[in-house]
Amino acid sequence: MQPNTIHEWQDLIRRRRLTIIRVAIVAFGVVLIGTLLWPPTYESSSMILVQDNRAQLLVSPAVQDNSPNRPTVVANPVTEQDLNSERELLTSLYLINQAVAGLTPPARYSKAMAVVVGVLRSLVDLPAQGYRAFHGTPAIDQQELWALDLSRHLSSWVIKRSNIVEVDFRWRDPKECEGFLSRLINQYLEYHSGLSHDPQAEKFFQAQVELLSGRLQASEEKLREFEVQTGVTNPQEQKQALINQIAGLETDYSKTTAQLAASTQEVSNLQSQLRQTSERVPKETKVVQNMALEQMKPQALALEAERAELLSRYQPNSLRIQEIDAKLNAARRILSRENELQVQEKSTDMNPIWVTADSNLVQAKAATASLQASQTALHDQVQNARKELTKLVNDALEIERLSREVDSDKETYLSYTRKVEEARAAHALNRSKILNVSVAQPPSVPLRPISPNVPLNLAAGLALALGLGFGAAYAQDRYDTRIYSVGTIREASGLNVIGSLQNFS
Repeated sequence: MQPNTIHEWQDLIRRRRLTIIRVAIVAFGVVLIGTLLWPPTYESSSMILVQDNRAQLLVSPAVQDNSPNRPTVVANPVTEQDLNSERELLTSLYLINQAVAGLTPPARYSKAMAVVVGVLRSLVDLPAQGYRAFHGTPAIDQQELWALDLSRHLSSWVIKRSNIVEVDFRWRDPKECEGFLSRLINQYLEYHSGLSHDPQAEKFFQAQVELLSGRLQASEEKLREFEVQTGVTNPQEQKQALINQIAGLETDYSKTTAQLAASTQEVSNLQSQLRQTSERVPKETKVVQNMALEQMKPQALALEAERAELLSRYQPNSLRIQEIDAKLNAARRILSRENELQVQEKSTDMNPIWVTADSNLVQAKAATASLQASQTALHDQVQNARKELTKLVNDALEIERLSREVDSDKETYLSYTRKVEEARAAHALNRSKILNVSVAQPPSVPLRPISPNVPLNLAAGLALALGLGFGAAYAQDRYDTRIYSVGTIREASGLNVIGSLQNFS
């Protein structure tokens, strides 16, 4: 029957109380006996602090200024991979074998118990022994079995958000627990001191320093010889000075070209002015009257007086008047034709305008020739300066290449010099046991076992006992065909129950 109400469950517990008590006592007794017989297990723990790869003191002269770009101490941040590497190294079988080397495996059982366990283990290992015998694989000795057993009781993990690796070891004896973990930590530190230093590294770096020193001297000597040969010591300043010189020469060349054009135009203008100006001008001229004119003028005056007299007596168109007019006209023509001054004496002198223009022309031609010579000289100077600039640029490129070679050789030399000093410092630090790992918390002898936890086991045993008791009572009642309750009647007959009588006797 399936109990559905609290009363039915109470009735089930009342009916099956003896079954519950018996099963609970047996289960709790088994847990109690197992807890009392279970050997105690102790746990010893230690914490390892992983630092930033140990301070590397750089003693090279090039890095002693302690500037932000050249720190004297190089620090590498600890990564998760570094912490996991240290964790795996701590629990490696190699270090466990090194920690128990030369020690005798302790006896885990009494003599009689050891014989029984040995027989049982032989029976269990019989298939593996047959496999090894068939394939010829080497057998595992007691020391290796002990190391494997210890490795199963050793654990480690990284504490969150820290550079600390915690390692725990659980064993039956508290002193052996602490002793093994201490030996393991010591072997771990010894292994680290040998791992971070290679004796051959210092010799290799020293040989490289000597080789690189000779190469650096050769490259510096090559640079010095080239600077002496070309005379270029400061390419940037010399290049800037030469550029300024070329700019000044080009400015002078432009000014000279403009002045030459103006002077050429002035020569052309003066030549045109000379062509339009006469070289000599009259200075003094003497003139006299023509003697024929002196005789003709009185005659002409007489004819005019006669014509005037005749006009008083004759008509203008009369023959007499016409004759007088003809004579008068002839005399006038003669006077008009002969009315000129006759040069008797004439002198000339140099034209001052022409003389000034000619003098200016000579000066302009001289200035033009001088400007042409200056222009040619400036052009040659500009071309020579440009050639010198081209040569300086090419020399500067070669000097830059040689300087880069010197800088590269110097950097390589200083790098290997630092490596030599780091190797020496690492050797000294290893001798002093100054590593990038340190024991933050050494192993200690545990005072209390971590298992078995008697209160917890008893509480769990009690809960288990009660659960098994109730389960056994429920199963027993489930398969019992007798009727004990109203629910059973209803379930068996399918009829509703009107009432029930209790037996109070």
